[in-house]
Amino acid sequence: MAVKEDVGMAIKMNVKCFKDIILLDHGQSIDESQILDLIDFVNNRYDCADFRLICLIRAYLGYKELISKNTISKIEQAIFDFKYWMDEPGEDGMCFWSENHQLLFHTCEYLAGITFPDKVFTNDGKTGKEHAKKARPKIMRWLKYKFQYGFIEWHSNTYYEEDIAPLAVLIDFANDDEMIEKSKIIMDLLFLDMAMHSYDGYFVSSNGRCYEDQKINRELADVNDILAHAFGIQKREYDYQRISSMFLLCKNYRVPKIIKELAKVKGTQIIKDSMGLNLKEVKKEIPNDEIDDRGMFLWQMEAFTNKESIDMTMKIFNAWNLHENNFLKDLKSVNVPILRKLNLLPLVVKILNPATQGVAIERANTYTYKTDYYMLSTAQKYHPKSFGDQQHIWQATLPNDISIFSTHPGSPMFDDAARNFSPSFWVGNGINPHAVQDKNIVLLMYDLTARKGYLERNRLMYIHFYFPTEKFDEVIEKDRKVFAKTHKSYIGIICSNGHEINNKNELIVEGKKSQFIVILGDEKQDESFEKFIEKIESYKYKMTNKKIVLKADHHYQLSFNKAFKIDGVVQNTEYDRYDTPYVESKRKPENLTINYNNKTLYLDFDRTIRKEISHAG
Repeated sequence: MAVKEDVGMAIKMNVKCFKDIILLDHGQSIDESQILDLIDFVNNRYDCADFRLICLIRAYLGYKELISKNTISKIEQAIFDFKYWMDEPGEDGMCFWSENHQLLFHTCEYLAGITFPDKVFTNDGKTGKEHAKKARPKIMRWLKYKFQYGFIEWHSNTYYEEDIAPLAVLIDFANDDEMIEKSKIIMDLLFLDMAMHSYDGYFVSSNGRCYEDQKINRELADVNDILAHAFGIQKREYDYQRISSMFLLCKNYRVPKIIKELAKVKGTQIIKDSMGLNLKEVKKEIPNDEIDDRGMFLWQMEAFTNKESIDMTMKIFNAWNLHENNFLKDLKSVNVPILRKLNLLPLVVKILNPATQGVAIERANTYTYKTDYYMLSTAQKYHPKSFGDQQHIWQATLPNDISIFSTHPGSPMFDDAARNFSPSFWVGNGINPHAVQDKNIVLLMYDLTARKGYLERNRLMYIHFYFPTEKFDEVIEKDRKVFAKTHKSYIGIICSNGHEINNKNELIVEGKKSQFIVILGDEKQDESFEKFIEKIESYKYKMTNKKIVLKADHHYQLSFNKAFKIDGVVQNTEYDRYDTPYVESKRKPENLTINYNNKTLYLDFDRTIRKEISHAG
């Protein structure tokens, strides 16, 4: 079997729906060529075909009477011919396994199955009823794990769009009361995350998967239409070619009033939460070692070549004959029967130290500090000195559409179109930093001396900050310090080594090891920009390869890959599921109670309870 062509990110992440679906929703007929284009993409089984198929299914179920018989026939045939999972026969170029893709594929299969229960699907010869029966437990397991552990692609302003779309279609068309209510509960959690981690109506926190354009320009975030529709803070012309149109057209879900209000809360807030699992936790938390359970959770994490996952990866690779899959084909090099039989694959991973280990998205303990003047967000101590991929470790967001963050520029491990986009110059990190935050201060330590990895390209020996000088009102450089002002918001960056600011919005610091102190301020707390600078200049600090010490309003001490102390007290950076002013919960909650402004939202997943309560009067 030949490897299926990959059309590249620019095409597969382009038009996922069709612009005139809104006209169908208004009861009008349309030019159906745009539907036919989606059908062609789906029939070719290109990567992200599931994005298109969910839109076709929604159009079929919602507007069938407005679409010509010929086009309806083509949609039906595409549904019957599709490959819904990796264990089915047939050539494809699709990624099935990431967190958002798993829900999309299972939702498409379930809805196709309940729509055509007696039809024999041409790809695998199973009936629609059999497909629905197969997909339902997968959906329910996906939903349950999100309630228990949060989202693996934590706070992603790209992939939350792809989670919300299938949930919206399930809510409208699942014809299963339990599934619908549990989908609403998980939808509530997505909007709760976006409300608590947004600034001025934009979702701009540290996150598990993020790309260059969305990091640099918040106006380009994939969830913006969803946020505008849900919270009413942004004002936008909706793009119905996006998969977010599934939410815009959803009839049976309403964002709870309390969450809408949380998105608009002003003043200072500290939001802490825990998302996902570390690899070392997975076996204990998911003791069932079946492919559909622990196996698919590991693959939601995109943990393929880690010592904790490699045995499961090869089990799936062989059971489902994935030898020609665009994304996984290179696993053939370690698919050696004797290594599998003697359980030597984890040792092989340890010896080879593949850079692909960093693709795994592990647990994030996120600290977000919000004020009226800025927002600062960090994934605390996220696997320092390990390989990275698309994880966005920290970000400062200021007025005037300013984003500031740092990365160790990486290089993709593969050249093919399916895998050549991360890590990269601004996406993720080649080597992750040791990053911690307390309120308006972030401490960063980079150590680029980690052991060379198999498949790792040339490792660059510098750190750079995205620092858009042209957007600031004023930028001042003093020795190894940089200060900037926009409106009434300020930022200061203290560098351990000499820095350079070029005309490409980069602040560059060379060296195998470097440390940084980032401090945010504002007119209310610091009065003038000049006084902000004076205050930081008065701070005592020391930065070495092993430690940062800062004497400011408090005494901060960070030792590399060790404890973070404030005033001598070790800080716990392993957070509960939620530690916020509005909801508190231990990990793996049985239920959640969100409170704000005389309103309560009560969510109990196992008992399928979703209740909004008003305490006014």
